[in-house]
Amino acid sequence: MSIKQRRLDRGWSQEDLAMHSGLSARTIQRIESGQKAGLESLKSLAAVFETTVSELMQEHNIKQHSPSSAKSPLINEVEREAIEFAQSMLAEPKKGSKDPLSRIERAAINHAKSLVNKFKL
Repeated sequence: MSIKQRRLDRGWSQEDLAMHSGLSARTIQRIESGQKAGLESLKSLAAVFETTVSELMQEHNIKQHSPSSAKSPLINEVEREAIEFAQSMLAEPKKGSKDPLSRIERAAINHAKSLVNKFKL
């Protein structure tokens, strides 16, 4: 159930929910329109609706990724390029090319990878 639906089930306006949660009406509007809600906002809303933050997060994430909200991509082109750059930095260097990371940075990355594999994170 969405935050908007929870609000409507109680017969509240956005201003009513803002008053009960201690958030601004604008924050309620933004969250209900599909924008990402901050942890503190979710804590306030969870308390008002007598549920858990994780349940609200799950419901909010489902709403954000539903086909009706597919107007904007999950990440934009600049973010995609940044991710690809970061991944290229983490990849092992090709033979004969200089490693852009220091020996210590490379060791830390390899150790983190081994932990991920060991604990299936």
